[in-house]
Amino acid sequence: MPAQTDAQLRELIANYYGMISLVDHQVGRLMAVLEQTGLADDTVVIFTADHGDWLGDHGLVLKGPMFYEGLLRVPLIVRAPGPVTEPIAGPVAGRVVPDPVSTIDLAATLGDYAGVAMPDARHSRSLRPLIEGAAGAAERPDHALTEWRLGPQRCGVALDLRGVRTRHAKLTLDAFSGAGELYDLRDDPHETVNRFDDPAFAGLRAELMDRLASRPDDRMDPLPLPVGPA
Repeated sequence: MPAQTDAQLRELIANYYGMISLVDHQVGRLMAVLEQTGLADDTVVIFTADHGDWLGDHGLVLKGPMFYEGLLRVPLIVRAPGPVTEPIAGPVAGRVVPDPVSTIDLAATLGDYAGVAMPDARHSRSLRPLIEGAAGAAERPDHALTEWRLGPQRCGVALDLRGVRTRHAKLTLDAFSGAGELYDLRDDPHETVNRFDDPAFAGLRAELMDRLASRPDDRMDPLPLPVGPA
């Protein structure tokens, strides 16, 4: 993408916020119809996305092969019928769940609410206990995994990225080169200081590398060669 002037960047950001407002408005229309037709108490509504987008963070615009929060932390808002066993937090009727989850978990979640078995979603875990506040310590997810393999057509170099995100830290490893990024999200929420080679963070790096190695035994490794620039 060519360099943009400040005026062009402001217009780009304004247009993006406009698109978000449009989507929010349409979701509101859908929710209103559910209420009007009496279906709201028998419908699970999940608002999410496939990825985030750079909007100037890290000096980047448009999505790309970097596992920063702006790309991976997509919206996940759930409205579902059923009990809530924990107190409602904050001034609005909603709860914020800090546990790291994955969009892969949505299949099992919908199957759980619908009472339908999902045998093919074997790596998916139902988020219903988290949504309803009924998850015990053993049921709460402690990390989420991400991967993206792409050829050199996309950004000039082939990458095989593997990522793991906990509540407070994130590690990204390029399986081809062994290069990596490690961020302590409590002290560095904007991911500006890479601790991957910092001796003071060797313990955290080892822990996250172990979590990264805990991918399912039936994983497809090596991944198929990518087709096209994706």
